[in-house]
Amino acid sequence: MSRLSPERLLIGLAPDSVSLLRLSGGAKPRALDKRTLACDAAAGEPWEGAAAALARLAGEFAKASARVTVVLSNHFARYALVPWSEDLGKADEQTAFARFCFAKIHGERSKDWDLRLSPGDSGSARVASAVDTPLVRAIGSAFSSRAKLVSVQPYLMSAFNRARTRLATARAWLLLVEPGRTCLARLEQGRWAAVRNSRGDSSAPQQWAGLLDRERHLAGGDPAAETVHVHARGWKDSSASVDGWTFKNLSSAAVEGLVEGQSEPFAMALCAL
Repeated sequence: MSRLSPERLLIGLAPDSVSLLRLSGGAKPRALDKRTLACDAAAGEPWEGAAAALARLAGEFAKASARVTVVLSNHFARYALVPWSEDLGKADEQTAFARFCFAKIHGERSKDWDLRLSPGDSGSARVASAVDTPLVRAIGSAFSSRAKLVSVQPYLMSAFNRARTRLATARAWLLLVEPGRTCLARLEQGRWAAVRNSRGDSSAPQQWAGLLDRERHLAGGDPAAETVHVHARGWKDSSASVDGWTFKNLSSAAVEGLVEGQSEPFAMALCAL
């Protein structure tokens, strides 16, 4: 294996399971190994069972020379829209303002969260994500040998990066659906306009249409037909139309050696490919 094309471990971390894909390097990755491990979602903090399962799974690949990317379920992340401010200059000032935005929503408990701020153009709002710091530390400690942790990404950010070109229209919607949670983002001209990360099951286009109707009402939009890009495990249709909404499936990246039907447990991790 060329040192310029190291193997990759793509990992999806969710409350009920951990999924891992070991991929070859290069422009056309090939699946070398795949694992899924169930975990106890009721163990302590919502992420503790997943972190324990990750540690066990990481131990199996401790000797693999690979670059590791972990994608975090939206169950483990909070999001806030951070308005643009001309008064903020340095990175620490921007981070402090983002932390202030979280504090207004979540109070004092947010002060110790691990916070990341998305890049953005001058004059546009940015999205900040916050994750429990002990979870970030647990992920880091799971990979301390040849397998090198290079990125920990909230699911929303991984999916956005994958769909970025499709979201650069006048108005675009991105909907991520997991068991027990939906995350909906609205973008205007490719810029963040709203993010809502909510509990609750919403597994079918008919339910998604109701969710979109409510969000559009809050945004003051007219009831014109609009397109929503959806990443939902288990939804196999390429598209669907309900009540003026057109839902387009953001299918997983194609990987050699991972036949159709095998990629579903790894859909979240594959957003980082």
